[in-house]
Amino acid sequence: MKLSIDGISKKNPSLAKLLTPRILRKAVQLIVVAILMLAAWQFYDFVEYIRSGGIGPIPNRPPAAEGLLPIAAILAFKAFLAIRVIDPIHPAGLMIFIATIAIAWLFRRSLCSWICPIGTLSEYLAAFGRKTMGRNLTMPEWLDIALLAIKYAILLFILRTFILMPTAEAISFMQLPFYAVSDIKMFDLYLNLSVTGFAIITALVVGSIFIKSFWCRYLCPYGALLGILGLLSPVVLTKNNETCIDCGKCNKACPNNVNVQGKRGIVATAECIGCTSCVSVCPTKGTLTFKLLGIVPITPIVFGISVVVVFFGIIAAAQLSGHWDTNLTVDAYRTLDHMMSNAATNLAP
Repeated sequence: MKLSIDGISKKNPSLAKLLTPRILRKAVQLIVVAILMLAAWQFYDFVEYIRSGGIGPIPNRPPAAEGLLPIAAILAFKAFLAIRVIDPIHPAGLMIFIATIAIAWLFRRSLCSWICPIGTLSEYLAAFGRKTMGRNLTMPEWLDIALLAIKYAILLFILRTFILMPTAEAISFMQLPFYAVSDIKMFDLYLNLSVTGFAIITALVVGSIFIKSFWCRYLCPYGALLGILGLLSPVVLTKNNETCIDCGKCNKACPNNVNVQGKRGIVATAECIGCTSCVSVCPTKGTLTFKLLGIVPITPIVFGISVVVVFFGIIAAAQLSGHWDTNLTVDAYRTLDHMMSNAATNLAP
């Protein structure tokens, strides 16, 4: 038994040439980026409407904007586990978090390479670096290990701060005015970057040009969490060492600098982002294979389609069940935003 779509190749060779893992992944990445850019524009229009006291048709407030609220999603998830109630204020953020966790457990850290816009940007920045400089820089092993520890340290701090927070305190925080308009406040932060914020983003961009997946590999706590969960995934990447010719193409293709060539048997690492690139470029058929429970082979194209179907399937289920749109009215948004703005003004020196 093999999970594949080989029938397409036989019935429609032209479609099979177009539907490659690489093309599918790039298409999904660009579609997600386009969706988020549209959401950003719609959210900007929405914020301008409520702050200008606008009248007439109310602009759409895109729930996808809540994807920028990972801490709020963690608190909502904690509350959901404790009292089985879905956050009515930012339900989309919680649903995106649940979809992310589900993908990490089922298909490793594949969200980073298929859906995350930061992962997409990192890949293109690294590609730009290779094109302009001929190659990306490779960290010495000792420095690579030391840098890897940073994101896990950040994750540990977040877990200690929010996961260990008493449930009552988490729920109380979720009832504060700031929590209700945290999406607007986060948007304000991005629109009004300080000199320090701009310098940090510039450093990350430059670092990603020189070093593949600089942010994702060394600094992203979200990636650290997904990587740990991915180690428990029923889908594993296996390597047949007897047929491996040590060509090094797998290492070169990996956008996250995983030493696939140096692994033996099972490529067990929290840094694998499930992009399927190594499997696709391997010249020796069957050397690198994704397998369900280590038994049933899964082709890269089926792996990718499964990631997309599960992630967006959970979001579609949230929309159909009424757990996607906030229950805050425009008037409530306007009142709470005005209240928080006044509070900030009063606290200013």
